[in-house]
Amino acid sequence: MTAMASSGCWFSLRLARLMCTSRHMIETMIDTVISPGHPSRETPERKPSGKQRILEAAERLFATRGFLDVSAAEIVREAGVAHGLLFHHFGSMEGLYAEVSRAAAQKMNKVQQDSFRGRTAREQVTSFLRAHLKAVKQRQGDALFRARSHNLAINAEVAEIWEASRQQAIDRICEVLGISSPTKKVRACMRAWIGFHDQLVLAWLADRSVSESEVLELTLHQLGHLASEVLSVELDRNA
Repeated sequence: MTAMASSGCWFSLRLARLMCTSRHMIETMIDTVISPGHPSRETPERKPSGKQRILEAAERLFATRGFLDVSAAEIVREAGVAHGLLFHHFGSMEGLYAEVSRAAAQKMNKVQQDSFRGRTAREQVTSFLRAHLKAVKQRQGDALFRARSHNLAINAEVAEIWEASRQQAIDRICEVLGISSPTKKVRACMRAWIGFHDQLVLAWLADRSVSESEVLELTLHQLGHLASEVLSVELDRNA
């Protein structure tokens, strides 16, 4: 009996120690898991969805090569998704192109709206034009496609997207020039000036018949003439 009692006491003591040790280990593990600064237990970064990967792949391919030179097979291969997923999310290649164009226009709008820096109107417009040239160069395949394409079925929605972007730029430039309420005549003149700039940009992108610096110089020269002869504003005024 005495031996059994001693054995029982030893077993109970051993069990109590094991339970205490186990409890300590569990508490330590819990603290480690919930600790916000513990690097090994951080919540893993969520991977982009299949739809997002398709958009990103299509943006890269359309930007460099234009819509017609990119196939659905290339996009899904670049995105690493099943072929049918593209059509499930966007319905068609045209639908995908419109979605990519919308995202690209929004990004360009932000870059351009943030680019008006400088003391005078001339300096701010120059800063805007530099940012615009850089953004267009990054998407020159798409810019050339949109300029040359006459496929209305493809271009209708996309043209509307980029027209809204163009109008935002015109409105902001009018503000910089001190034109708070532009008339129809002023808007027409500003659109003509933007069109002049666009044609120079296309010549620069297509065959380098004009240089980037010449695009900037000629565009500003034309704006200077327009400002003094038609708009009656001073480019070197403080904006």
